[in-house]
Amino acid sequence: MEQAKRGKSQKAVVFFFVTVIISTWLIWLPAFLIQKQIIRIKLPWDFFVTAGTFVPSLFGLLFAYLCGGKTELLSLLKSLINVRIGIKGWVITFLILPAVSAVSCLIFYLWEGSLPEKQFPLWSIPLAFVYILIMMGPLGEEMGWRGFALKRMLASQTPLEASFWLGMIWSFWHLPLFFINGTTQNALLSFGIVPAVAGYFLYTMMISLLITLLFVISKGSVFGSIMLHAAGNLSLGVVPIILSPQGAIVLLLVLGITESFVLFGNKQIMFKKFDRKDLL
Repeated sequence: MEQAKRGKSQKAVVFFFVTVIISTWLIWLPAFLIQKQIIRIKLPWDFFVTAGTFVPSLFGLLFAYLCGGKTELLSLLKSLINVRIGIKGWVITFLILPAVSAVSCLIFYLWEGSLPEKQFPLWSIPLAFVYILIMMGPLGEEMGWRGFALKRMLASQTPLEASFWLGMIWSFWHLPLFFINGTTQNALLSFGIVPAVAGYFLYTMMISLLITLLFVISKGSVFGSIMLHAAGNLSLGVVPIILSPQGAIVLLLVLGITESFVLFGNKQIMFKKFDRKDLL
């Protein structure tokens, strides 16, 4: 009985992934067509890019209701305001990725002798954080990727396994953005399409591991996932060394070493299977 229930839940996750990917790509398609002057409409191309980033969360809420009714939907909404993530959770959320970025910038400066120009002044960081949180993915994605999908994946997979598969799907979902001018993904194409996509996949999968760890130790806090996602995006944007090949290499190496220590220090969590009740 329990095995059949888990099988049904996993099928729902697969259907969620397929639905989100197809729906988002259809929303992003006009952005590409507008830029190529294939279609002409009054809405700007970036409207469609931003709109697409809200698809995972919207479908996360819908699938939660369809799969578990009001109880499941309320559970997801409560996780959105679950700020009890613990000291360790706050450290993971707001210190690890800024520290990785800072160390990477230091190494890059010693290597190159200079740093790229800051994208915005330091005084505006709180405003930039809020903008990134709302308009550039975290709020629009995490209720789906983590609040719906990850929660169910952890019923049959270890956090490490779930991080890998969800990281792959999450990376794949971003693929059209590599072909839309003005996106970070498109800027990476200056490295060549294979290095750009491979490096982005690697980065996203490592971030997926961190968010999964936070999700588990915070007992399923989507709030924590959103904050960590936003902190990661902000860390990349303050001094964008990732837009140069040397900077991208440095950042991936520093993040990889950091991830290794984090994984080793939390191996009992990352290799353990959890009951869904542990994440309520």
